[in-house]
Amino acid sequence: MTVTSSRVPKVLIVNAYVDPWRSAAPMRLFIPRAMAPYYLAGRLSRDAVDVRVYDEVHHGALLDPKLFAWPDLVVFTGLTAAFDRARQLSAYFRSANPAVGVVIGGPIARALPDLCGEVFDHVLDGDVEAFDDLIEAELGTDCLSAHPVPRFDLAGWSYGLGFVETTRNCNFRCAFCSLTGEGRAYQAYSTEEINQQLDAQGRFMMLMVLDNNFYGNNRSDFERRVAVLGERWRRGDFKGWGALVTGDFFKNPDNLAKVAANGCKALFSGVESLDPEVLKTYNKKHSLSSDPLTLGRLCAEHGILFDYGMMLDFGKQTIEEVDSQIEALLASTETPFPALLSLTIPILGTPHFAEVASAGRLMPNLRLSDLDGQKLVEWPKEPLEEVVAYLSGLLQFRGRKLAITRHAVSHAWSRRQSFDLEQTLISMIGPIARYCAGFRLGNPRQMRQTWSEPRRTFCSMTDPLSVTYRPAQRLDAKYARDFEPLYLTDEDGALTPVAMQTIQQRAYA
Repeated sequence: MTVTSSRVPKVLIVNAYVDPWRSAAPMRLFIPRAMAPYYLAGRLSRDAVDVRVYDEVHHGALLDPKLFAWPDLVVFTGLTAAFDRARQLSAYFRSANPAVGVVIGGPIARALPDLCGEVFDHVLDGDVEAFDDLIEAELGTDCLSAHPVPRFDLAGWSYGLGFVETTRNCNFRCAFCSLTGEGRAYQAYSTEEINQQLDAQGRFMMLMVLDNNFYGNNRSDFERRVAVLGERWRRGDFKGWGALVTGDFFKNPDNLAKVAANGCKALFSGVESLDPEVLKTYNKKHSLSSDPLTLGRLCAEHGILFDYGMMLDFGKQTIEEVDSQIEALLASTETPFPALLSLTIPILGTPHFAEVASAGRLMPNLRLSDLDGQKLVEWPKEPLEEVVAYLSGLLQFRGRKLAITRHAVSHAWSRRQSFDLEQTLISMIGPIARYCAGFRLGNPRQMRQTWSEPRRTFCSMTDPLSVTYRPAQRLDAKYARDFEPLYLTDEDGALTPVAMQTIQQRAYA
């Protein structure tokens, strides 16, 4: 519904999220923060629109009745598994203000365009620029920003971090990645656009590059972007920067020297698996030589902190194989422990989802919200009860918290000659905060919701629904369907029509 009132329109941009650890409290230390809402906010005129951002990761679960009644237009984004949450929140906003316009964009809209068209008023399946047409149609041309730049000022303080995006998408096609499913081209920002983003934020200490793949497939363009960041670093705009690169980055020894000479202090790479055969099944051959010990040493030689993610796949790995890898990492002082440890997620719309579905490996009564990386959703190669019991202990690090703490301290000490004080503290405190700190504090509403959550089972077949599926306030009966989970398989494990349609709509290279 077009906003025609003479008053300043109010727009709320929400990053929808449900914590797989069943906490409604904020995750202030989660890095990197979701920045898409702030890029969207930058498309709106500062003078003509009153815009706010709410990130359910950084701010915690959205439970404030006053905020539900505030906006004229609410825009949702988030990961694909957050579809149910976005739908729940839309019911709260519509109940508080029947005239509110509800928009969905990002991965959710691209994975489920038809279903989103039935649920939300507007569906944006493009990049942030697609928001412009909707702004003009719903709010008016004067509400468009003449010079759009991210509204980092709305993000508040972020522990001294600044953010920038120098490219979009990725040039690789990993089978489990949502970007592969979307099939969008890898694109680089111009030097002017990068500088505009940097100028849009206040003072900060460290810069985080938000690219899915900072390295890319164009050597000269990579060098151009490194030079842009290096120039700003030498000017004293920040103390250093970090980025995500793919495994092929490390195959050229000049790359580390180049980024280090231009202020790079940290690199993250998706090692994903220590098993070469598993990497091949993911179409991730560029990571076959990504040994975390070797890469950690190489980066340290250039004063760069190395971090990585690791995925577990019990459909391809045994408990013994996984456990031996974890123990080997803990036993190696020089090898950094992974920043992210999760199960492989068969994200809806990806080749991996289509492959496991066609092989009959998806569990029955699988919900879209189950695809959070913290519970078993595929049939394992070993007895289910044994895998679930092991997984429960591993993800909660029962009996391993002391070992991780010792490893973090020992690893930081081993790198003390290569790292500055900030890098040393990050390498030591990071693993302890990720794997040993289990309690988060939120406002009273958030804490009540957290305490009422049922116990997790770490298996999609038995894991109870989150309390978010029960309305937190009295709603009209017409909103009941907005609190029903979206199922991807039925009681026999066969795909539901929604899941089947998504596979048919996607063409994979």
